[in-house]
Amino acid sequence: MTKYIITIILLISVPASVAWAESVPIRLKGEDIVISEEKITASGNLEVEYKDIKLKASSIELDPQKWILIATGDVTVIQGENTLRGNKLTLFLKEDFYQLDDVKGEITDRSIKGFIYIRSNTLQRQSTGEISSKGTSFTTCNLSEPHYHIRAGELFIYPQERLYARDVSFYIGNTRIFSLSHYNLLFDYPDRQPVMPEIGNSTEEGFYIKTFYSHYQSKDLYGYITLGLAEKTGVGFGVTEFYNIKGIGPGSTNIYILPSLEEIKGSIGIVQSIIAGDTKLNGTFNRENILYNRWNYSLSASYKGYSLSHQGSVNQTTDISSYSTSLSASEKLGSVNTSISLSNRYYESSGISTELNDYRLSGNTKVGDINAALSIRDRYYKEEGIPAEIGEYRLVLSSRVQNIDVKGEVFTLSYPDIASLSQFGYYYILTKLPELSLSSTIISTPDVSIRGEALIGNYVEIPSNIQAFALRGNIDVSPKVINFLGGNLDSSLRLNGSYYPPQDYITGVKLNMKWGKELIKNLSLNLGYEYTEGWGNSQFNILSESSALPSNYISGNLVSKDDNYSIGISSKFDFMSYVLSPIAINGSWKKDEENKIGLNLSINPYNLSDIIAESTVSWRIDPKWKLDTKWKFSTGAFQFQELKITYDLHCWEANLRYNSTTQTTSISFSLKALPSMGTVGLPQF
Repeated sequence: MTKYIITIILLISVPASVAWAESVPIRLKGEDIVISEEKITASGNLEVEYKDIKLKASSIELDPQKWILIATGDVTVIQGENTLRGNKLTLFLKEDFYQLDDVKGEITDRSIKGFIYIRSNTLQRQSTGEISSKGTSFTTCNLSEPHYHIRAGELFIYPQERLYARDVSFYIGNTRIFSLSHYNLLFDYPDRQPVMPEIGNSTEEGFYIKTFYSHYQSKDLYGYITLGLAEKTGVGFGVTEFYNIKGIGPGSTNIYILPSLEEIKGSIGIVQSIIAGDTKLNGTFNRENILYNRWNYSLSASYKGYSLSHQGSVNQTTDISSYSTSLSASEKLGSVNTSISLSNRYYESSGISTELNDYRLSGNTKVGDINAALSIRDRYYKEEGIPAEIGEYRLVLSSRVQNIDVKGEVFTLSYPDIASLSQFGYYYILTKLPELSLSSTIISTPDVSIRGEALIGNYVEIPSNIQAFALRGNIDVSPKVINFLGGNLDSSLRLNGSYYPPQDYITGVKLNMKWGKELIKNLSLNLGYEYTEGWGNSQFNILSESSALPSNYISGNLVSKDDNYSIGISSKFDFMSYVLSPIAINGSWKKDEENKIGLNLSINPYNLSDIIAESTVSWRIDPKWKLDTKWKFSTGAFQFQELKITYDLHCWEANLRYNSTTQTTSISFSLKALPSMGTVGLPQF
């Protein structure tokens, strides 16, 4: 047959009974392409494109009835930076499953440093993302003779969960260092790698060395063992187990014991979940007597719209204890949606106790065109034997008649004394006994929107207990955004007034303006202005009407940003107090993922030496050394909060860490790419 180059696009229709796709576009380019009803074959300089996958092979065969594609001869699969090569690829399109034989290649992800280089007799990928292979060897070393590699009879990767291997051998060069019957890497605990010691120093333990061994019995039983030796606490060992009890639910247990002290000390932790239909139960328990003599626990239960929880904590070393209980329920009773929540909190320190209770009940329904909502809340607070209590009651009826929103509301408070009000943050409050409001859009044009509200009601001001009938009104004006001085000006105006017959009144005005302009490329200026004022001769305190609270300030923000950097400078000047707020400077710069800086500054304009600064820095000093740090500067003192120095050992990394909060220093060694394998994605057809 005469060879020729031809490119075709096959839009192969799928029967309506097949729900997984409506059409599957496969693009073929080859020298010999034969199409029939039974199969499609192609060969000779063959290239296939499917989704974002590029496939090269000597020949392919596609069965359009069973939706099975078989590629043979120098098969290469490319997706992004991932490349896999093999002898034969079998792709089950409908099941989203494939197998590649005699595999070698390199895979990566944005969270992986470099590549993972893999060889395998067979490799399979399920539709769930689960990966399995047999006769596998992998490494993160890109040399033709890698410094190390790991061989496994079988390898399984469960995305976002764990890596599990059987018959594992670890090689340095061509020399086997050790073998394991199985090896389990938990992605939630990437540093728990076998024979990878962590060395460090802390105030509690002194100098220490720890190592970990992950184990796996089944998908429902796995964990890791911890062995440690510390200057102050001696030898320690522990076990952490993750399990799933059939018919009950998942859980975990951890035990750590220090037998070398004068008194055996340790810690124990238990987490258990029980799932039975719609009922879910969860419980935790932790007990330790290493550094502190303390314990804590939690219990929770939920069933459909009902939940109950209780937590407790006792620290006998610091003489602090706390307990909390909460209950919430929601249910639809006929046409009424109801909910209730009850909570109790108790805290005690050195014999001084504090207690807080919070009870809420609410319900809402719709009768015809009327929406009705009722809420009741009671809070009780007691500290050192002195009580405070406040109740809040609200009933709202609302509806819409043509273009008018109609609402009726009753709102009031109950309290035993003024101290109770201030304890819960209430100062001057207008209660409504009752209030009727009508609101509607008066004008709506492309240039302006005006909305008005009229209210009539009987009000009681708390805590003065002054009572009066009033007519109230609000008008909100929102002009369209206009061009002003080359920038966009957005503004809103609110006018409000309250008339308490026969002659008392309170009026207020609130003006908001925002203006922004791009001064030059990548540099913009944003200004804001707010003015609120109130007047009146009413016996009511003007502070009870929030829209009449006085304010008068201007704020500014200068921002410059590009793809690699961003910096902003902002402050606010209060015309009422003639005070300039601290100047805030926020900036960031990023060259790439390994070189970036973030900085937040706060400068007192009246004392330039009064500076608070926080910064995070990630910097690749050279190909071998990398620095990650978080520091803070305040009141003339400089402090490294966190410091991490990484040294690249080609296939490995050495990490030196310091944390000023815990006063801990540690050094550890790890394989560069393996800790991030939880997000590894092989080509997905």
